[in-house]
Amino acid sequence: LEAAAEKEKKKMAGDTMTTKEGGKKAGTVAKYNTNLRAEVKTYVSADPRAFVHSREWKKIMAGDPVEINPSVGHGMKVMTVTEWSARWKRNEDFPDCLACGSLNTKEHHFIQTWCRGNRKWESETLCLDCHNFSWRSYVDPEFTTPAEHEKERWGKMLEGNKALGVEN
Repeated sequence: LEAAAEKEKKKMAGDTMTTKEGGKKAGTVAKYNTNLRAEVKTYVSADPRAFVHSREWKKIMAGDPVEINPSVGHGMKVMTVTEWSARWKRNEDFPDCLACGSLNTKEHHFIQTWCRGNRKWESETLCLDCHNFSWRSYVDPEFTTPAEHEKERWGKMLEGNKALGVEN
């Protein structure tokens, strides 16, 4: 009985990825930036492309006070770029700045979405040397959101019904 429970637990492990080619590859962890099937789009700018910190960045560069992170304190404070970005981590997968090549970067925005084995992700890092933002994004060619996928399935079903002469 314990052996069956252990076998079921291994079968349901979260570190497997289902692929179209061969089903489940046991023991493999799917990483967002490997086996890419399309081009990684890049963009460099003095302003952040991601909305998440765009207002604060303008205030930091103008020398205006910004709201302090609630986990650290409360109120407003004039901060340096280094002080403001101190709680961010470095992206070890894309550590370099696309503008100057520096490795002194911090990631402030990262989103990844996986749907039916396809992925979409975007990452933006701030270079602490040149103060430029490096944007990278990727979308698998077959990627669709669940809503887009369902809309496509319903459209095909309705077309099939029309071909058969069935009213909707």
